Amino acid sequence: MAGSTANDRPFARLDRSGRTRRLRRLAEAALTGYDVPVARLTPLGRGLNTMFRVDGADGHRYVLRVQRADGPGTAQVRSEMAWLAALGRETDLVVPRPVPTRARGLVTVVADPAVPEPRTCVLCHWVDGRFVDERLSAPQLYAVGEFTARLHLHGARMNGLDRGRVDDLTEFGRSQVDGLSDAVLDRAVALAGGDERVRAAARRVRAVRAELGCGADVFGLVHGDLRQENYLFHRGRVRAIDFDDCGYGHYAYDLAVALDELKHLPQRDELRESLLDGYRSVRPDAATTDPAVLSAFAGLRRVQLRLRT
Repeated sequence: MAGSTANDRPFARLDRSGRTRRLRRLAEAALTGYDVPVARLTPLGRGLNTMFRVDGADGHRYVLRVQRADGPGTAQVRSEMAWLAALGRETDLVVPRPVPTRARGLVTVVADPAVPEPRTCVLCHWVDGRFVDERLSAPQLYAVGEFTARLHLHGARMNGLDRGRVDDLTEFGRSQVDGLSDAVLDRAVALAGGDERVRAAARRVRAVRAELGCGADVFGLVHGDLRQENYLFHRGRVRAIDFDDCGYGHYAYDLAVALDELKHLPQRDELRESLLDGYRSVRPDAATTDPAVLSAFAGLRRVQLRLRT
């Protein structure tokens, strides 16, 4: 009997390109739920989710996201889209704008026999811009700081959405009342091969969180992954994309992520001060931009990434 082909191979055994080919058919099915005339569908090679650029016959461009099976559930994705829609209505911040389905929903759930489980899909308008990385300038980081502060001002009003905490240490932590409890830390240390530095970093953040409290001046809905791949520039303005990790947390978490992503750049000190100056120009809150607070959250972020790889 001939060996199995890519078409009948189990989904879990496929490489990224093989899975993308399967998910393309699912994406095409999802698009039938939108009033968008599709001319071309192109896979995008970034991120944990499967993304497709959608070139419309109407001349507009969109991004379709097929949610990963182990990511946020449908209700949480709907909450993410609700925040993006509110940002589009209530601010001039440039973020992905959700496209409603024909039924006026913000998400659609699609199944395909070649994919093991139904997938949540969302369609957003394309965000024009370019990523800068090594050529980042102080004025650009000042603009990122301003943008982040204004995002937080809006996030402070977005209560009650179905989104988790951005500072949970592990998947197990997300299922607990406190994502940094001693039980969570014990499991995290074991996951890290007994490395007690994981416990030390988490306890440091626990102390900082307790000191900051959870008032609207320091805590709210945040982006959750504000690294260089998720902000871009167009005609002098900063824009943000990929809100898949958004959730509730201390505003300092977003700043810590953004700052830690600059550490490989020779001009990092200048960029750091510019970002914080831009943030403080909108939200002059010493607690959120305190160096010790930012350092603690940066340490937590590094541990989170280590434990998720």
